[in-house]
Amino acid sequence: MDLRILDLDGSLRSQSRFLNRYRPSIHRLADWGPLVRLACSFRRFEHFETALADTLGSATDETPALSFLGSGDFHHVSLAMLRRVPQPFNLLILDNHPDWMRGIPFLHCGTWLHHAAQLANVRTIYHVGGNVDFDNRFRLLAPWQALRSGKIHVISGIRRFERGAWSEVAFPALRFQPNREASPRRIDQLLHPLRAELARWPLYVSLDKDVLTAKDAVVNWDSGHLMLAEVENVLSAFVDAAHHQLVGMDIVGDWSPVHLYGLSRRLLHLTEHPRLKVTPHAAAQSNQATNLRLAQCVQSLTGGMAETGMSGQELLADQEQWLRIAG
Repeated sequence: MDLRILDLDGSLRSQSRFLNRYRPSIHRLADWGPLVRLACSFRRFEHFETALADTLGSATDETPALSFLGSGDFHHVSLAMLRRVPQPFNLLILDNHPDWMRGIPFLHCGTWLHHAAQLANVRTIYHVGGNVDFDNRFRLLAPWQALRSGKIHVISGIRRFERGAWSEVAFPALRFQPNREASPRRIDQLLHPLRAELARWPLYVSLDKDVLTAKDAVVNWDSGHLMLAEVENVLSAFVDAAHHQLVGMDIVGDWSPVHLYGLSRRLLHLTEHPRLKVTPHAAAQSNQATNLRLAQCVQSLTGGMAETGMSGQELLADQEQWLRIAG
């Protein structure tokens, strides 16, 4: 599996151990970061996808790739990743938030999954580990038809959702007890009724590290409740159920300072981001440790990671160029 960084915000630039170990290909998209961060018009996203195809050399991924996309503010870039997959697949989402709001007249990091569910190649969606914005006022924007029909299966993180129409949807919580980690046996039990569908199609995974506790990932959003070992066990169980046919994966949730253009994006930043006190160096070190573990987990599940990246000198020169661009 190829490993690449879509460098929208420079968040992985200081993770030298990760860069040196896996030598990912780094695709410079710094000019696009402030234009699509948090949200953008559908037309701008189409232009971004065209630029992405030019940068990657193709509009589709003929071989599976593990893509690091930076901050969770760019989770809607996952929609572009899904559109690059040339075959039918099931979709696994690990995220503290639902990201499926409908009826929003622009693309947002909290709406992309609604649009992903409309893609012809996407078969069944599995949303695992969530806790925030499922049963508060945002439940009014949930895709209830897809939830009731089974197009979207939910395995919540630490609790069942009760308000609104959630009483009409059958779903379990990953943890049997809120404060006790889900064991591999528990995860296997939860996947048992899903195995036939998981075995039918290959799997794409989109992971937002905000599903993890703040100890394992420093993010731009609310942190979740899952331990890193739980996330690794969920990945292992789902990939195993798909007979290790992984057609792609993306990871977001690396912290970065918020640089963006446009009044609407600034308003979204002020009204939606929680106010966090973050030390950039500590954030990079924490996220690097988790990225190393996640990459190792994916490597073990897929049988290897292609080394397609730059040399050490090229990485250093490229990092200096990023710092000049980012100011």
